[in-house]
Amino acid sequence: MKKLYFFLAAACISGAASAQSHLIHYWHFNSYAMAQYTDTIHGISADYSTIDVNKAKILYAKVPGTSAAYSTYIDSIYALPADYDTINARMAQPDGVALRVRNPSDSMKLLFYIPTTNYKNIKLTYATQSSSVTKGQLHQVFDYSVDSGATWRTTGLSEASDSAWLVYKRVTVTFSDAQVDNNQKLVFRITFNGNDTGTRGNNRFDNVTVDGDTLTGVNVSNIASQNNIRIYPNPVHDMLNIDLAANTTANVAVYNLNGQQQFEAIVDEKHKAINVSQLPAGTYFISVRTTAGEKKIKFIKQ
Repeated sequence: MKKLYFFLAAACISGAASAQSHLIHYWHFNSYAMAQYTDTIHGISADYSTIDVNKAKILYAKVPGTSAAYSTYIDSIYALPADYDTINARMAQPDGVALRVRNPSDSMKLLFYIPTTNYKNIKLTYATQSSSVTKGQLHQVFDYSVDSGATWRTTGLSEASDSAWLVYKRVTVTFSDAQVDNNQKLVFRITFNGNDTGTRGNNRFDNVTVDGDTLTGVNVSNIASQNNIRIYPNPVHDMLNIDLAANTTANVAVYNLNGQQQFEAIVDEKHKAINVSQLPAGTYFISVRTTAGEKKIKFIKQ
């Protein structure tokens, strides 16, 4: 690893952020693998999140009153070459793996836990496909909750339902309900109609994204910036996101307060997420070096 000579400098921490559209959460499922016909219900953490990958989850769950013997049919699928999906892909993620929710789905619900803290104008987008028109679930019915599932609403959705067919298609749902904004308890729910009682057939989901605008007039303490460089969240638990100016190639390095280098990478895209989960808790500096010079920003690892 090339050694960079680093001198500690004061960081510039922004007190407020102007409204700007951002990718908040992203599931690409490419590192997700699950055996078929499992009866284990668990949440699938986001592959990327500006808030917390452990708080952004997707869960395929039984509806209240379902028999304990009812299986939960969920797995991952490695699509055939003709089936590969890159619709709505972000961060240069390749095609390949998707989430498959299987029949019987008449007593199931697909839940998206998508906190929107410090964001507004929320947009949920995903790619979807049905396994067939005779066995796969035909209709996806939408509602949402602003109180972690205690109550459910349909008003304020740009569409109440959609259908998945034999090729992947993009579904986009927006929210006009003001209580969706800046809400750490937002949950989006999909239930299924049509071909949902047998043990064959499924719907596939891939490249699930949640986008939103940063709130103006709100103290956004988890975003640090210097000139055209932004890092977030700050403090950070797992994934530290770096936003650069367009058409910029940068050498990125992380140092502790003793000037010891912890991480180095070349970034040649506008957005990059780096995994800092292995760093001990404490204060660090990130150095971003481009042809225009070097910028240093302080962040806290929790």
